Amino acid sequence: MKKEKYEGTLAYLMRSNETFLLASTFLFLISLFAGYAFSGAIEPLLKPMMDEFRRSIAEGDLKLSTASIFFHNLQAALLIYGGGLLLGVFTALFLIINGLFIGFFASQAPLGDFIILTAPHGIFEIPGLIIAGAAGFRLASFTYHFFSDLFTEAWYGSFMERLAHFFERNQDELQESLMLLGIGVLFLVVAAFVEANLTLGIYNYIKTSI
Repeated sequence: MKKEKYEGTLAYLMRSNETFLLASTFLFLISLFAGYAFSGAIEPLLKPMMDEFRRSIAEGDLKLSTASIFFHNLQAALLIYGGGLLLGVFTALFLIINGLFIGFFASQAPLGDFIILTAPHGIFEIPGLIIAGAAGFRLASFTYHFFSDLFTEAWYGSFMERLAHFFERNQDELQESLMLLGIGVLFLVVAAFVEANLTLGIYNYIKTSI
């Protein structure tokens, strides 16, 4: 019974946020392909990010460990999600930046090597970031509806009672955004484990088998 209830909740969550999931997927994938196709044009913009990424690896700020990779990706997911507080503008911006960066990164190495090195964990990491984007857009929807109700609808009582009333009215959206974020984070946990422990082994196996 609990399993059926959980599956029903998950299916409802995906259906009710389908538009946000599609928007997040579109922004991320279009940016990824643009980052690869127009790498020369955007190099002045993204090269400092690439240099900082390489510096963090060289100096040990980013290690090839599950925890280090996970917390690095978690920061990106939280920025994407938190952008929803400003009506999703920064959610869209951070999705685009992440997509552009990955596409640009792909252009800096042989494409075959890049795919082999990123596919094992990318099949979890990219959905994780996309779901975090959908969560950010749902948070933006909550923010919009909450403040719209707060400042446009009449309500008798103290300001704190007014806040509580309109928060309660819209809290389902906030809960949905947090549930989506949680699902995205789970994907990032798996991605970090695969990247730290399996990706290089898979790469070496494929390269020696070719």
